[in-house]
Amino acid sequence: MRAFAATVVACALAAILLQPRVLPLGLFNDGARAYALASTAAGVAAAAALLVFAFEAVRRRPNRLGGALRGALVAFLLLEAMLWLLDGTLVSRGAARLGGPYREMRDPDGRAVMLKKPRPGSPLGFRVFADPEAGAQGAPDVEPLRLLFLGDSYVEGSGRAAACNYPEVAAAAVAEATGHPTLAINAGVAGAGPVDALRMLRFLADRGVGFDAVVHTLFLENDFTDNLPATDRRVVAGMTFRFPESVFLRTFHPLNTRTARWSLFVARAGTLLRRPAAAARRDTGRCDLEARPLGTVAPELEQLVRRRWSTNYGPAPRSAFSVVGAALSELRAEAEALGVPYVQVVFPDRALVDADLRSRLGLSLEQGDPERLMRFVREQAGAGPVDASPALEEGSAMYRSEDTHLSDLGNVRAGRHVGARIADRLPAPGGSSDAAGG
Repeated sequence: MRAFAATVVACALAAILLQPRVLPLGLFNDGARAYALASTAAGVAAAAALLVFAFEAVRRRPNRLGGALRGALVAFLLLEAMLWLLDGTLVSRGAARLGGPYREMRDPDGRAVMLKKPRPGSPLGFRVFADPEAGAQGAPDVEPLRLLFLGDSYVEGSGRAAACNYPEVAAAAVAEATGHPTLAINAGVAGAGPVDALRMLRFLADRGVGFDAVVHTLFLENDFTDNLPATDRRVVAGMTFRFPESVFLRTFHPLNTRTARWSLFVARAGTLLRRPAAAARRDTGRCDLEARPLGTVAPELEQLVRRRWSTNYGPAPRSAFSVVGAALSELRAEAEALGVPYVQVVFPDRALVDADLRSRLGLSLEQGDPERLMRFVREQAGAGPVDASPALEEGSAMYRSEDTHLSDLGNVRAGRHVGARIADRLPAPGGSSDAAGG
């Protein structure tokens, strides 16, 4: 038992020392300092435990402190096993209303697909009014165009209702431009990055969901750091977390355990559970299309904008260009393999189009390189992305006051702008490719 305990603790210390070298951009966008402090504390504790075990080995007999440490290790491993069983059967791999709102399924390659838990009308947890797997709804004698929208909370929706939510408004604009009934399959999941969108596309195609075009929405503000090199997005406690791809680091780093992630969920449960509802809300209220100026800048909004500006455009930017570029290329290739058009839509950081907010925070487009992310997307997008920026030039009126999500007015303006450009890129009705999987 002493040798086993010493080996486990030694591996934990090694993982703590190795992880910062293996993960070039770390694991977290937010709370990185707290994570680093906790990791340091865990490393100090592991080193101290190894000294105790070494002292026992030299004396060739156990002591009370060593026995207590071994007992604590056994208790921890039992707790980890119980959480693994609970998480893997009910919370994060099942549909039980426990923990957070997310769950995992698998794409055809066996990789984790991030979904919301089932809700009325959508077993896959999408914010839609009809299950995309149940068949298209439209005029009895006309099969509608089915546009598959992939992306994060910008797609899932910050509008109050379908009439003021970007994908649904875009689909209505396509219908108006083409004269053909059009349906938005809203497969957006708050927090999803480009890699998550790719897995969602493969997952839905494998399940036989039919669509006539793929519309992927990239949000510059956070999509370049949602999927980081050498990490994978997984669901634990019903919430999304990053984990190292390295089996050794996932197994032995104390902060990568389910116990640590469940503890983080419990400690921040109130905040974490409110975020998805705030980021992607929908009710039956009427759209609020009044253009409201920016009031007092909330501290949370200021912190978010400053942090993202520094990350994306500051003197030491941190972006996963290689991961994003590969995902965008594979998304396009996947759509081509399915025989459907692919449209890349790009939404800018709020600070890039909201001059009032920039002025209040003392930010300037002359600082750093505010074109770096958009320039990269243009290089990767082939036919050229649909840039939503022109629809948002009124700035603050296009956004909610508390964060960087679109207001109802912003959703409508962006939806109409994007929809008109999607229509230009679709084949004429009747000459389009067969729907994927249909």
